[in-house]
Amino acid sequence: MLILPNSCFLHVPKTGGSWVKKAIEAAGIEFQDYRVNGDPHIVLKDCPVPEKFKFAFIRHPLDIFRSYWQFKMGNGWDEKNPFDMSCKTDSFQHFIEIVLTQYPGSYGILLSEFIGEAEYEIEFVGKYENLVEDLISALNKAGETFNAQAIRDYPPYNVSKKEKFPAVYTDQLAEQIQLAEIMVMKRFGYEMKN
Repeated sequence: MLILPNSCFLHVPKTGGSWVKKAIEAAGIEFQDYRVNGDPHIVLKDCPVPEKFKFAFIRHPLDIFRSYWQFKMGNGWDEKNPFDMSCKTDSFQHFIEIVLTQYPGSYGILLSEFIGEAEYEIEFVGKYENLVEDLISALNKAGETFNAQAIRDYPPYNVSKKEKFPAVYTDQLAEQIQLAEIMVMKRFGYEMKN
């Protein structure tokens, strides 16, 4: 979580948050990197500044699981995380099968913890697919003073190792994940894809 002068960034895992932090810094905004036990992923109910404008980013369900698995393959699975221990596998398709049987709808549940339920949603929810311009929009809406061009110029950061760990869905698994996360798909206007 980043606490800025007028706002608070809630860092949903695998939605570009590490890049957001670097881009905000490059744009000249002072912030506090707020963590609990070293973890930057602080849920909404634990936000220490609930009065501030809050913003976060989301990602298409197919891409969030792909990125999560690739990250874990490159950086290791967390032995203290029950999800990781249940889903740990060197096979992306097996990983997705485990998610579907043991954690259906888990991304939607996670998003509710970070951005609230639809009727109580935080002030701004951007999309990873439009990260640069959505970050600029969020900061403008929050009334932050910053250099927008520095954000536009900031290069990708902390990108998953796609070439080393290819994560390809079968058509069937892609459809099943999207149906399991249908509430996310509908709430945020994501199209079905392969």
